[in-house]
Amino acid sequence: MPRIVLAWILLFAAVGIAQEEGAIPIPIDYEGETESAGGRSFVDDVFHATRNHFGFSVSAYQAYTTDVSRVGEPNRDAGITSVMPRAFFNAGRRRSQFHFDLGAGYRMYNRERSFNSWDYFANAQYRYELSTRTSLQISDQFTSSYNDSWSFVSLYSPIRHNPGFSNELLFNRQRITRNAAVAQLNSQITRKARLGVFGGYNSYRYAESTLGNASAIEAGAEFDYRLNRWLYLASRYSTYLNYVDDRFRDTQIHRLQFAGVDFNLTRSWRAWMTAGAEASRQQERYRVSESIDAGLGYNSYRSTFSLTYQHGFTAGIGISRLLRSDVFSGNFGYRANRWLSGNLQSYYYRSRELEGSGKLETISFGGGLQFALRRDLIASASSYYQHQRTRDFSIDGLGLSRLTAYVGLQYVWPSLSN
Repeated sequence: MPRIVLAWILLFAAVGIAQEEGAIPIPIDYEGETESAGGRSFVDDVFHATRNHFGFSVSAYQAYTTDVSRVGEPNRDAGITSVMPRAFFNAGRRRSQFHFDLGAGYRMYNRERSFNSWDYFANAQYRYELSTRTSLQISDQFTSSYNDSWSFVSLYSPIRHNPGFSNELLFNRQRITRNAAVAQLNSQITRKARLGVFGGYNSYRYAESTLGNASAIEAGAEFDYRLNRWLYLASRYSTYLNYVDDRFRDTQIHRLQFAGVDFNLTRSWRAWMTAGAEASRQQERYRVSESIDAGLGYNSYRSTFSLTYQHGFTAGIGISRLLRSDVFSGNFGYRANRWLSGNLQSYYYRSRELEGSGKLETISFGGGLQFALRRDLIASASSYYQHQRTRDFSIDGLGLSRLTAYVGLQYVWPSLSN
């Protein structure tokens, strides 16, 4: 109950901002529909520009990390040199657009040559306008790499797992292969109402036999109705099923969010709050609980900003545990001019086992800068910190703390446009 009260206080405070500044009616800002250069890399500007039908980039990085050790070994720092070629292809016209990019990277450890390894990544996106009111979006992302801290900052196609359902824990030094496919159909059925259906598939494959490979399926529908120029009502139903191998337990989560409001505070500011109920099943045991999703966001061409909070059941990926989690995240991106871009990212997971008193906490934060030295040459610098700890948790070996920093140089063709 205190969580719901705090979320509503945040929302009503945001409404006060809207009344003072005079809200401007705009559609709800759904992820992926509003373009912003804030925090986006200059290379992605080239790769996702529809006027560029094909091209490539070559990147070289020098990194330092405080811990590349395997589970149970003493902490060992290392310097890492990495080279990453990448290519892309774009096609489509006004109503349909297709993007595909893929690449590979080879990393060399100055103190642990046995750790030298390859990374592989690919990303495909397709969007089709069935009519002026209906659109279809399909995407698929693939990565395969060793999961030390360098992977966290280096991969071009990170899997964006749904934090509302899955909690991907941090594990030291092993190859993890991930794939995520998502499809979404949106329709503006009337001037004030929008209906959407969605589905997704995620898979996780771990090299260590002690961890459980997992496949997750998610499907659902959402409905939004505009009451006035700046207030929307939102409802959403989704179901999540996490399949694991025979040694572990499958998890199923159903979530119904019915008390949702979405405020367009100004042309750029948005606040939302959704409450609902959810039910979970694991080993034929059913549980019912509340769910909360709240946040505050800002979006313009030059900058993006968001603060979000989620509360509810999650499935611990890799350990096959049903958890009750609180997830906080904050992100900021800013494109200062044609030559300078920066971003800050942070998240905090706090989870508790439902069977027992075990607790798990994960915190991560960091940021970076990009400098366009020329239209075809970009320099970058970044640093990130990750910390994970447990208390009375049913699985050992999950604690880690690591800091990673790197500098890099990227050549891209075609070059950046004006």
